[in-house]
Amino acid sequence: MKQTISTSVSEEGFEAILYPGNGQKDKIMIVMSGSDGGMALSKQEAQFYHKNGIPALALGLFKTKQTPKELSRVPVEYVERAVAWLKKHGYKKIGIDGTSKGSEMALIAASMFSDISCVILRVPSHFISEGLSGNGKDKAPSGTSCWSYRGKELPYAPYRSRTFNILKMFMQEKEMHIIMFNRDKEVKPETLIPIEKIQAPVLMLSSKHDRSF
Repeated sequence: MKQTISTSVSEEGFEAILYPGNGQKDKIMIVMSGSDGGMALSKQEAQFYHKNGIPALALGLFKTKQTPKELSRVPVEYVERAVAWLKKHGYKKIGIDGTSKGSEMALIAASMFSDISCVILRVPSHFISEGLSGNGKDKAPSGTSCWSYRGKELPYAPYRSRTFNILKMFMQEKEMHIIMFNRDKEVKPETLIPIEKIQAPVLMLSSKHDRSF
């Protein structure tokens, strides 16, 4: 593997690992994982791009050493700064690839930043959701937005249930995910992501289930 480059919040304003692919700078993908947080899944996907000759930046959103511990008020500036940093380092076309909660961030960023040239969404949401606090069986609504920009929370659709009965959900669904808690929310106009502002092609992928926990 060619040499990777790590960035830090304290120095560049975002935490990420750059995988150079074939070394060319005509294109690159920013990769983000979902509500599990951390860097494990985003690194795996970035490495897949890398091994196929495409440079990729695994971007940490939360639950890493330098980012928020929970999915709450995560700054959209992480993507904004990553895009600026990549342009500074000579990358031309910058795409973004988000999975689950990462796809929510990808849509928001693409609607705000015209330098994003393509968007890949895996099990996406068309609205901004409430954040999550805690871990595993203790995971619950945070009472805050998942995302923030310039110090202000983005408007969000809250969960109807204020607690998650994980045991009941597992008995009914035979697996752990947040689909049943994400249904039937009151999605107001201000919580919708303005996808009409996106100036790039969008590819959406889905699956039978979007798992979490």
